Amino acid sequence: MVEIDTDTESDLELGKATIVYETATGDLERATVDNDHIAYFQDHWLFAYGTDEDGNDVVRRVPRERVRHVERSVEEIEETFETAVDKTKNTLEDLMN
Repeated sequence: MVEIDTDTESDLELGKATIVYETATGDLERATVDNDHIAYFQDHWLFAYGTDEDGNDVVRRVPRERVRHVERSVEEIEETFETAVDKTKNTLEDLMN
């Protein structure tokens, strides 16, 4: 498996995301980036993993069919679950009143 070196200075509050995907040649690659450098858009995972010689971000688009898995930091998931639970709780409270 090829490991992409993202060489980022991570902000602990942002956390990290790791994406494992199949390349066009069938090899597996793994990239670890800050959570704010990865997104899902138009059936593709996009992640920034460096800069070019001109200082522009280098972004890779990976079709969802080629992605084996994406792991994100626990803190972010906990916040997502807490938000979902809070929204559900508020909705239930509104329905009961």
